[in-house]
Amino acid sequence: MNFRHLSFVGAVMAFAVIVLWLGQNLAVGAEVPVPKDFSYGEKNPLGAVPFSHKFHVTEKKLACPDCHTKIFQMKKMADPAQMKMAKLNEGESCGKCHEGTKAFATKDAKSCNRCHRKK
Repeated sequence: MNFRHLSFVGAVMAFAVIVLWLGQNLAVGAEVPVPKDFSYGEKNPLGAVPFSHKFHVTEKKLACPDCHTKIFQMKKMADPAQMKMAKLNEGESCGKCHEGTKAFATKDAKSCNRCHRKK
């Protein structure tokens, strides 16, 4: 091998390393768009229940599939029939996680104001 051939191989290898390094760092630093927060049950006498995707994704480190398709279908709002306290307390919808171990329990009367917010 001559010097020109070695230089070319070295340049190609350096280029490949740079491309791989940039690609990895861009992928690691890329943020997944998080849907906007919303409130559920505006007419609830206890107050509306705000839901923060950002909190659940960034603070609790949940991924979209942790809830969507396993617990909730991919649509804007849950079916109002699903979001009754009795169903949550039986472990449906939000109650899958809010059962006292993974997250505070929906059954705990002291926790009502953690979800329900009066204006």
